Amino acid sequence: MDFVDDLMTGTTMIYGPPGSGKTSLAVRIAARARGTALWISTSENEEFFRKLLDRLNVAYDKFKFLHFPRAFHEEIARYVLDHLEEHGILVIDSINGIASPNADIADFFHSTFYQAAQEVPVMAIAETPSRRLQYVVDHVVKVWHRINSMGHVIRYAQLVKSRRRPPSPRYIFDIVQGVGIVYIKPVGRAIAESAERIKDERLGVETFRGAVVGVFSDSEGRLVEKIQPFLDDENAYLLVFSAFSASRRLKVPPERVVAVSTFNDLMKFYADVILGKVKPRYVVATGLVPLENLREGDSLEYLTALGVISGYTELTIVADVVDLKKIKSNYIYQAMSENVVVLGEKEEA
Repeated sequence: MDFVDDLMTGTTMIYGPPGSGKTSLAVRIAARARGTALWISTSENEEFFRKLLDRLNVAYDKFKFLHFPRAFHEEIARYVLDHLEEHGILVIDSINGIASPNADIADFFHSTFYQAAQEVPVMAIAETPSRRLQYVVDHVVKVWHRINSMGHVIRYAQLVKSRRRPPSPRYIFDIVQGVGIVYIKPVGRAIAESAERIKDERLGVETFRGAVVGVFSDSEGRLVEKIQPFLDDENAYLLVFSAFSASRRLKVPPERVVAVSTFNDLMKFYADVILGKVKPRYVVATGLVPLENLREGDSLEYLTALGVISGYTELTIVADVVDLKKIKSNYIYQAMSENVVVLGEKEEA
């Protein structure tokens, strides 16, 4: 995320609801600091923290972890001020746990850590956004998540305030075991004029290398005939987003099929692509239109990820059996670089 380096100075608040990923994001940011990170926890123990670091692929020796019960808030502040200069960054998880019950958190944070933050960056994690604390700190990062119509958890992060730069766009991110934080920065539609033009006779359209092309039909058989030749390539991958897809009639070796049962499954594939573990020539995605039909707009994050993945491919194809009378008003159709409509009688399932 392009705002991370700006958080290496001054004070930062990262806030978000439980389970949103704010602690994981704070770990990855703290790991970027020079020297060790002093991590003060008032809730989780060391065993939990070690497991988190393992999941995020971060070395434990990068951190000095200390767990203080909330009742010892005075001892926490004293220890931090005595030892802060030995470290490259301070992280407090959470800020609510180190202030006395009757203290104003913003006043406490400013009076205790403002001067220290001139030498070492200080990061505070909070579950609720304190307006006064947002005003006091130099940077504010919001982390949140939503559960879509398929029950998939999708996480977001955004720099909403900084004294050094404008607010950032909303990033989509997830936590991939053994890799860490994997994120996507939303970008506008690719400009075809700046990319290599290609013409694929199988699709009958001219487009640009790395384009996302929609192939839609009211006939499952005709749809399969159109896209199977792409999947016959040994470097082609099939992404299956729902049971209501054309996947049952497509012939693809199991090792080249990715069942997107969660959004994390898609992000794992995305990580494998950008890390060079898989090098797809073609990616075919099926089952996205049924997802969009469940709730309008629910396909946005999937299409955003596919748009980035497509930059590593010759072509990415979104293929589904649809009602041809309605498909042109569907967001997925409108988001494609090009669309191919294959006419045919709609087959019985």
